[in-house]
Amino acid sequence: MKRLCQQQRPDCMKFRHALVHVGNALFVAFFFIVSTVSSAVQSPEEYFTTWGLSSSYLQKQFEEVVESDTVTLSSDEFQLVARVLDRLQGAPSRWFQKWADDSIEFDSSLASTYQQECRSVQIVGTILRVNCIKSPHNVAALTSLEEIYAVQLLLADSQTVWVVVPEIPVGLPVGRPLHQNGGASVILLHVPGEESMEKRKEPILAVAARLQWWPQTLFGKLGMDYGLFQSVVDGDSLRTVESDAFYSSLSVSARQNTIPDGPPINDKSLVALLDPASDWLRLHRGCQIILDGTARRIVKVTVESKREQEMLGSDHYWEIFLFVPTPLLQIHNEFQETYPVVFCCTKLPQGMPVGEEVNERLKVAGFLFKRYRYITRRLNYSGKEAEEGRPQESPLLVGQIPVWLPAKQPSTLPRGMTWLPVLTAVALAGWIVKGFCQSRYRSPLKEKLPDQIELP
Repeated sequence: MKRLCQQQRPDCMKFRHALVHVGNALFVAFFFIVSTVSSAVQSPEEYFTTWGLSSSYLQKQFEEVVESDTVTLSSDEFQLVARVLDRLQGAPSRWFQKWADDSIEFDSSLASTYQQECRSVQIVGTILRVNCIKSPHNVAALTSLEEIYAVQLLLADSQTVWVVVPEIPVGLPVGRPLHQNGGASVILLHVPGEESMEKRKEPILAVAARLQWWPQTLFGKLGMDYGLFQSVVDGDSLRTVESDAFYSSLSVSARQNTIPDGPPINDKSLVALLDPASDWLRLHRGCQIILDGTARRIVKVTVESKREQEMLGSDHYWEIFLFVPTPLLQIHNEFQETYPVVFCCTKLPQGMPVGEEVNERLKVAGFLFKRYRYITRRLNYSGKEAEEGRPQESPLLVGQIPVWLPAKQPSTLPRGMTWLPVLTAVALAGWIVKGFCQSRYRSPLKEKLPDQIELP
């Protein structure tokens, strides 16, 4: 019957059936094409033009914004800069990373071309000044930015560039002359005329998502960009947005030739470091401190991403839970004299035990990275049906390699002298017995002792 019905199906039914199949195929093909196009990385020029921020439009809007020693923004200009920064920060992370990776080294002779093509370029120079620009009152309702920063950079060829960024690294002074190493991956907003560029009369105006800063600290001199710390979030686990900062910190810390051998951090600073309510760690992020304690857990952490492996120079790092001695602390109605600190490093001393349960004395010199939140093995008895691990916050440090202080082994006697202690004990006992026996046969005193001793 089924075969008979198929043989007698009208031609219109066959056509309609084929049309449905063709429609489904076209829909699938259209969906595939659209998804492929939407996932393709747009160039900065395509991206900003889509939002009505073409390079030619921006070039005209900022003709009178930049002066030699300052950046002045009207309400409309501040709003426009805020729009550009908002679009720059709102770009898909994959696109933004691609733009940064494709940035080329800045050449002043090609500045006009970079601006017209909306090309991402890398500039490096000396930070001369940082100015804070407050949001006008009538603009505050239109943007979440209450203030932005204009950073004056002097390049090696004497060209000056004002870079506008939404925020600056903690610790970078504002409003006074500076001489700091800095840079940024920028999009040029306005470039002066060819004659002004040749004579370096007028500065260039640019925007960047963040400022790079290499301060004259130990970590900065090793090559750590403190601008990466802007992505670090205290009081949380390691997040994806922090990966560049974390792996760069690990990589840079491995460049240290010698491990400092100074005294551990003092008790006052240690308590401030461990206190989750304290702001001490944020203000000292990137500083190196020395800690002495007992490692209870040493585990290997595998790095999966190829990009992160290249950044780190390895496919793994080590995570150590180090319990450091502290003054008496009260935590969750309990008193304790030790507290865990998390230390991450790229290498371990040869032969050092590893695992979930170890007991090794270590001395570490680590750079402060963040306040790290994790779940401990200790159960949190909160009256719930299911017992959960207790959340805890600890400082997270990064460094090169810990100093292992293995427990001293008891000294052993040379071969052939194993019975020496036994023979010594037997001889000592015999000497005592002999002395006791001899004392029983001593003759009594024949003369009495004098009542007093007279001096001559």
